Amino acid sequence: MRALSRLDLYRKVPRDLTEPTLSGALVSIFTVLVALYLFFAEFTVLIQRRWESEMVIEESKTEEKLQINLDITMSSMPCELLSFDAQDVMGSHEVDAHGNLFKDRLTSKGDLIGTQEIKSSHFGASSTLSRHYSLGYGNQDVDALRKSINSGEGCRIRGFVKVNKVPGNLHLSTYSHSFLFGSLYQETKNLNISHKVNHISFGVDTDITYVKNNFQGTGIVSPLDGVVQIHEKSEPKEKTDSKFGSWSYAGLVDSAIYEYYTKVVPTTYVPLDGSPIHVHQFTANSNKIVNQQMPSLYLRYDFSPVTVRYTETKESLSHFVVQVCAVVGGIFTVAGLLDSVLHKSIVHLAKKAQIGKLG
Repeated sequence: MRALSRLDLYRKVPRDLTEPTLSGALVSIFTVLVALYLFFAEFTVLIQRRWESEMVIEESKTEEKLQINLDITMSSMPCELLSFDAQDVMGSHEVDAHGNLFKDRLTSKGDLIGTQEIKSSHFGASSTLSRHYSLGYGNQDVDALRKSINSGEGCRIRGFVKVNKVPGNLHLSTYSHSFLFGSLYQETKNLNISHKVNHISFGVDTDITYVKNNFQGTGIVSPLDGVVQIHEKSEPKEKTDSKFGSWSYAGLVDSAIYEYYTKVVPTTYVPLDGSPIHVHQFTANSNKIVNQQMPSLYLRYDFSPVTVRYTETKESLSHFVVQVCAVVGGIFTVAGLLDSVLHKSIVHLAKKAQIGKLG
């Protein structure tokens, strides 16, 4: 046993050979407080969860569909004149595109009149799409449209549509009902593409809401939510011609085309205690074109080839133990050096004071 005890690296000094000092007590109290603070700081890191991000190449199939959720209100555009169309670079063109989409007829004050589900009419790549006569308007329908325009009816389009995961666009326009504009020439001057984007997102909306509520600070945003675009029409103008004199061309009322350009970034969240959640973030820019064409609104989308992956991580217990040992050991080592310097300085000053050489 005596031979084994010689291997002791922590040899003990008898208590009667040690001497407590005031400076040592102050350093000891300070050391314990700092050590406790750093211990609890490391413990907080141990129990916290954090997200680490990385970028990987998206591995997707072109036949996959993506859900686009939208909720847009147009305060001065009757639902009967609006069509919701989808088109992409693969050549598919769908008039009154469907998924789970509804048109809410609104009064000029925004009150609900009625709701209509958007039916679909699909046209392939080889089709020539010029006019859409599926509603079969008669004189009574034209009179009803004239009344709805003059009364200031609006429309709210809400729901979702599924599209191919390739670049394309969704657009709300009156193109498919342009054959009616000859009968409603005066009334069309009151049409206005002013609108409010209540919500636009890509992917399953419930997953996006779940990520927003549970995974804070990980980049999920809806940059177009709450965007309001007001188109103010110009006043009627007069033009002077040497042959015909002065004449008004108030009929050429300024219209507008609003375009939203979005870049969709697939995003995957991998929580510690759950299955991966796949959502889509996006950035957006907008553009406005003022002309005398039919009013319309475009949502153009393109996809990033890179997927952002957020992985939830947590510090391991072994790493916590190593950190605590390093912190506590370092604190006590530094404190020992500080105590030694203080003690020697105090003893040296005391000796000088005894022999009268302190001054």
